[in-house]
Amino acid sequence: MTRVYRTNPNLGTSTEEAPTIWGFGAHDLHDAYWRSHGIQCVRRTESFTPQKGRDLFMLLEPRQCALFDHAVLANSMSWNRAPLSRIRVYSENQPYRERVIQNGDGDLLRIDRDYRNLKSRSTRVLMTRRASVAQIWADSEKRRRAWTDLRRYVDWTRTDHYSIKGLTSTCETPDSARELMRELTKILPEPDLVLNGLVQIRPGIWGIPGTDTERIDHLLPPVWLGRNTQMNRKSVVVGPTIIEDDSESNAQIPSGLTMLEIDEIQRSSNRDVLQESDEISLYSLMKRSIDVLVSLCVLLALLPLMTVVGIAVMINDGRPVFFGHVRQTRGGKNFKCWKFRTMLRNAESMVGDLTEKNLADGPQVFIENDPRITKVGRLLRRFHIDEVPQFWNVLVGDMSLVGPRPSPEKENQFCPAWRDARLSVRPGITGLWQVERTRAPGMDFQEWIKYDIEYVNRASLLLDARICFKTLYRMVRG
Repeated sequence: MTRVYRTNPNLGTSTEEAPTIWGFGAHDLHDAYWRSHGIQCVRRTESFTPQKGRDLFMLLEPRQCALFDHAVLANSMSWNRAPLSRIRVYSENQPYRERVIQNGDGDLLRIDRDYRNLKSRSTRVLMTRRASVAQIWADSEKRRRAWTDLRRYVDWTRTDHYSIKGLTSTCETPDSARELMRELTKILPEPDLVLNGLVQIRPGIWGIPGTDTERIDHLLPPVWLGRNTQMNRKSVVVGPTIIEDDSESNAQIPSGLTMLEIDEIQRSSNRDVLQESDEISLYSLMKRSIDVLVSLCVLLALLPLMTVVGIAVMINDGRPVFFGHVRQTRGGKNFKCWKFRTMLRNAESMVGDLTEKNLADGPQVFIENDPRITKVGRLLRRFHIDEVPQFWNVLVGDMSLVGPRPSPEKENQFCPAWRDARLSVRPGITGLWQVERTRAPGMDFQEWIKYDIEYVNRASLLLDARICFKTLYRMVRG
């Protein structure tokens, strides 16, 4: 008799031990999946340390798990900027549940169907950007107390609510844990994104180095093969499914296999982006050559002007002459973006007092008649002279003449899809957003995202030239 492993999402078997694969349980893999999306799972009563690079915190009950398409909600959550989002995750009704009945050797005997108690399931999870809110949740021993503390700390009128289809589970039974693991094989096609040390044995078939698949007649992906799985006879494995660890290796993590943190996942993804974008093309070669030639000529030609400007800045508001703000370039690498200082030395500390006057709808700040700008600074900004030191950034390769506006990490976190696109190229002194934006109230951030993504998709020497001419025209007009 051929041994057949179950592949139907409703199939279940009975066993005493919680299933693991590669030494990790369902909760471990669930949290790792969300880390691959920049989301850190935080459960009540569990220790909490904010991870670097996270976009959001997902607040869960102990042992609670939920899988859903977060991208569907991402845009709404980015625009609303709510301090807390309540998300109702519900599962569709199933007409029946199937259970595989096997003998002691694991041979298939029959499949039973159960039409009882198949009500739809739902659960509520919370999302927040604030580490302080996540800390309140983690410190609460009682659910009711957690909600009470959140209502006191958060302006509840600004919270938003969503409802979305997905998978909910507590993984309290082996069958529910397997169901969640099988779902992960569908939505996490490359588990090596979150588990360092995994290998793809063949397309869609994942395991640890040395996994033996010789006894298996057929493997139809996606399939995750556990550790030390013993198969006594030829087998057929049809995905999406897992072959869990055997009892002897249960809960033992193989040597060399590690679960990645959020910032490690992002660095790995950025390296992949860099490897793909580093492929030499005629456009990239010509663009970089133009960047070096033009930036060198501009710096030499404007050296006398830069000396005069530096003296004027010092007379107006003292040192420093230059202001270097930490921004991100291609692949998420940090660099200092240089400008002539146009604001008061305590400008950063004044932002909180000017929040009500901010006309921008995103993370940036735009204030008419900004009181933080010095007299010399207004003149420099009017003719964009404050941007001249950025030609040094272009010369050394941190920036390009044309590209998305260079932004710090905290701004790039507001829309992950936008962040990944704009960090695939070098930022620019000027760009499509700078020459096309309307400054319409409530539209600046949306236009920023729109034009950055449009530039990445349409990048060419002709588009770069058009943007440069528009920039010069605006400079002449002042």
